Amino acid sequence: MSKILLAVSERWVPDARVEAIAQYAHRLDAPVLAVHVVYGTDVIYGRDSNTGETSPGERILTLIAEQRKTSGIKADTLLLFSDDAADAIAKTAVQHQCTQVVLGLATKGMLARLIEGNEAQENIKST
Repeated sequence: MSKILLAVSERWVPDARVEAIAQYAHRLDAPVLAVHVVYGTDVIYGRDSNTGETSPGERILTLIAEQRKTSGIKADTLLLFSDDAADAIAKTAVQHQCTQVVLGLATKGMLARLIEGNEAQENIKST
């Protein structure tokens, strides 16, 4: 049985892409595990330590959870904490027996990816 891990960035906008992934999961009869990796010291337990607000990643997962209710697919969300997003995604995929990983990337430009790093490339290297 297939299981899809959907890894989303905090800049990712759950729009038509969620519906497309839901249709894909429905065709495969596969549940979806949507994850976001929080890293760094600014965010503690999903809340911004400076303002006490919910983290952007947690808000994205909440929006995905709301959208999946209307799509009729089985989906869970998981907020991860790690200094290495690629490693956390790969280990979570193994732990949850996911057969596919879908990366929901932000619209970050090439220069930003060079400066900040490229999570997609790191995930591919680690598998």
